Amino acid sequence: MGVARVIHYGKEFTTNFPVSGAGTALVIGQIMKRGPTPGTNNGFLIQSTGAGPHPDIVGILMQDLVATTLDTDITGTIFTTRPIDLIDEVRAVRLEYSLAAADDIDVTQAVTTTTITLTSLENDIDAAFLYVVVGTGIGQTNYLTASAAGSATLKAAFGTSLDTTSRIIKILPRFHQTAQLTDAGTRLASAAGVGSIDVMVLDTFIVRNGQEVQMSPVSHAA
Repeated sequence: MGVARVIHYGKEFTTNFPVSGAGTALVIGQIMKRGPTPGTNNGFLIQSTGAGPHPDIVGILMQDLVATTLDTDITGTIFTTRPIDLIDEVRAVRLEYSLAAADDIDVTQAVTTTTITLTSLENDIDAAFLYVVVGTGIGQTNYLTASAAGSATLKAAFGTSLDTTSRIIKILPRFHQTAQLTDAGTRLASAAGVGSIDVMVLDTFIVRNGQEVQMSPVSHAA
């Protein structure tokens, strides 16, 4: 056949994910895996090639990506999605993030620039989002271009600076592999540290003014 294809024995599961060819055009049938490198390709899919092990293969590309200038990037300036046919037989579950005080994160100092410091922040959540749920700056979103243990870099400063009345939730990057649940086990919690539940985050959506949209670093940063 020349390219990979899925032979369906059940319901088809194709959805649009951000992709990058890292400067190489992608073709239909390309095997795609989770970008494994924070700061380089975290949060989107890249081609899986060569003889090495690829435990993070997600699916098969179902539409060409010819223009390499369309590569999704970690800085959040380009966000290009293509249909991906998932390889594994999975049960995809949609969960809300809890907005309760017990499940969000305190902002312990003013945030006036593109740096935010959070105690025990996990260091591999480049391409994550933040959402202000309480206090000064409520309703704002932002995008992380980089993260390290304890601090992260925002794509742009918040339009309204945060202070110690602000509380946020951490929206995990696509294809992240750990999460935390609320005590009731019905929603995602948002501790600063690493979660202990094994997951594969497939996608993230936000509902505003009654409209649900796929979160994008182009549209939802600052």
